[in-house]
Amino acid sequence: MNVTSRNKRAWLQGAPLFYILLASLLLVTAVLLAVRPSAASSHREAPLISQDAFADNTDTYVFIPAGVTDRLVVVGSWIPFEGPEGGPNYWSWGKDVLYDIHLDTNGDATSDITYTLSSRVEIGNPDTFLYNTGPIDNPADPDWNQKQYYTVVEQFAAGSQPPGVAETNVLVNDELGAPANVGSKSTPDYWKLARQARYTYADPANGDSIEVFAGQTDDPFYVDLQVFDLLTLRGQAAPIGYAIQPNEPVDSLSGFNVHSLVIEIPISRLTAAHGDPVVGVWAATRRPSMTVLGGGQAQAGGDYVQVSRLGMPLVNEVVLPLGLKDTFNAISPDVDLTVYSLLQESVEDPEIGNLLCGLYGVPLPGDANGDCATEYTPGAPRSGRGDIFDIFLTGMVLANEFTINTANGPVTLPPGFNVNRPADVVPAEMIRINTAISGDLCAPEPSRLGVLGGDACGFPNGRRLSDDIVEIELLAVAGAAYQVLDARDADFSFNAGLIDVLTDRVDANDRPFKNRFPYLAQAQSGQFHIHRDSGIFIPLALGGLALFGPAAFVWQRRRRSSLDKQLTA
Repeated sequence: MNVTSRNKRAWLQGAPLFYILLASLLLVTAVLLAVRPSAASSHREAPLISQDAFADNTDTYVFIPAGVTDRLVVVGSWIPFEGPEGGPNYWSWGKDVLYDIHLDTNGDATSDITYTLSSRVEIGNPDTFLYNTGPIDNPADPDWNQKQYYTVVEQFAAGSQPPGVAETNVLVNDELGAPANVGSKSTPDYWKLARQARYTYADPANGDSIEVFAGQTDDPFYVDLQVFDLLTLRGQAAPIGYAIQPNEPVDSLSGFNVHSLVIEIPISRLTAAHGDPVVGVWAATRRPSMTVLGGGQAQAGGDYVQVSRLGMPLVNEVVLPLGLKDTFNAISPDVDLTVYSLLQESVEDPEIGNLLCGLYGVPLPGDANGDCATEYTPGAPRSGRGDIFDIFLTGMVLANEFTINTANGPVTLPPGFNVNRPADVVPAEMIRINTAISGDLCAPEPSRLGVLGGDACGFPNGRRLSDDIVEIELLAVAGAAYQVLDARDADFSFNAGLIDVLTDRVDANDRPFKNRFPYLAQAQSGQFHIHRDSGIFIPLALGGLALFGPAAFVWQRRRRSSLDKQLTA
C-alpha cells in the first residue's frame, strides 16, 4: 500500500491497530538508521585514524581548577562516538594501544614529562556471551565478566624532574578500572563504581599527591557538526544557516561517551626543574609497528609507533588539508618547524578564513588585493597571519593593550605582556598554559569564549572543559585577536557584530561538568541514551515504542535533569 503525505492522516484514522504499530516501528527504525554515528565525524580527523577508533584522540584539555592556584589538570580523551548501549562487547581501552599525554616544560617542543596508560582485559567466564552475569556492585565483583585493568606511568626526561624524584614512577599499577555504564540493572550505582576507579599516588621522595582516573566518561566536547556542510551554522538565517527547515542547532556529540585519562598534578612538580611557568601539552597514541598472524590469532610485534596526535583542538580536523593529516598524526611537535614549508599556508592563510570570506563576505586581515586570501612570504614564518601563528605555534605575547576581567575588576594588560609563550620557545603545535595565571586573575564568571571573552584563564591559554572551542576559533580566524596579537595590517578592523553571527548556538555540554576531580561528566548510560533528530527524541529501550513530539521532549528533559543533579556532586 502506497501512503502519500497527502492522505497519510486519513489512512491512519481508518487503519487497524496492528498497521499503526507496524508503521510506528518502521518509522523508529528509519530514524535510528538516520542518526547512526557514521552521519557525523567530528573527532575522526584524518583518513587513516578514522579507521582505528581505539587509537583515535578526540580532545586534549589542560586547566587549573576553579579556586585553585597550585594544581594542574591534564585530560586526554580517545575513542569517538562510543554508543553507551553498544553491547554485548562494550567499549574499553584498546588492546595493544599505548595512550600518552606529553608535557613540554621548557619550550623546546620535546616531551619533558610523559604520562602513559596501558591496559589489559581479563575474561572471567569464556563460556558466556555476557559482559556481566549479574549486577556489578564494585570493580572486583565476579559478575563483571570482562574486567579491565590499567597502568599509568610517569616518565621524566633526564633532568626534568624535581630534586630527589625518580625519572620513572608508576602512578597506577595494574588496577581495576570501571565497567561501562550499561544500565540500572547491570550497573545500579555507577557513580560509586566510577569513584572506585580513581587512584591517588603519593611520591615517596617529596610527598607530591597525584590524582588519576582512567575510564569511560561523557564526551565533553560540544558542537553542531553541520558546520562541515560548507560552514553552516544552524540557528542563523540563510546563507549562514539553512533557508529550509530543520535549521535548529543540535549538539551532535550529545549522548555519546569517550575514554578519558585525567591526571591532577602539583604545578611545582612540573615547573621545578626548568623554572618556566608555561607548560605545553599534547596527547598521542602508539600502536605496535606490525601485526603477526598465526594460530588463528593476531599478535602485536615490533616497536610502538605514533599513530595519532592532538594538541590544539581542530588543527588536524579543519586547519590541515587532507594531504597532510596522516603525516601530522605520525610526527612529534619538534618536527613541526622543520616541515613548516608544508604547513605555512594552512596556518598563515587558513582555509577556514578563505571560506568565511568567500561564502559570507567576512574580511580578512592582510588581504591586500581583496581576493579572500592573506598574503604571506613562503619560507618566512609569521609573514602572514601572525595572530594564528602565535595562538597555535608559540603562545601569545600582546602587540597592543588588552583588558581582562578579574576578581578585582577590569585590568588592562600592556603591550609585551606574556600570556603563554615559553621564554625559549621553539615553534610547534600544542596547547600552552601559563600556570602563573589563575585565582584572582581569572574572570569571576568564566567566559565560554575564553581569552576573547576577557577571561585570561580560558582557551587559548590552556583549555577548560567549558570553553566553546568552535566559536572561539571561528572568531579568531575572522580576526578577533588580530589587533591584539599582530596588528601589522593597520587598516583591518574586526567587526564585533560577528560574535553573534559566527556561532553554532550550541553553548554548553549536554551534561554538566563536575566541580571536583575527575571533572568530566559521568559516562552516559545505555538505558538513558537518546538520539535527537529534528526535535524527535527516541529512548532506546528494548522492545519499546518511541515517544514523539513536545511531550517526549519534556519527559526526557525531566529525566535527564533529575539524573544530572545526582551526577554533579
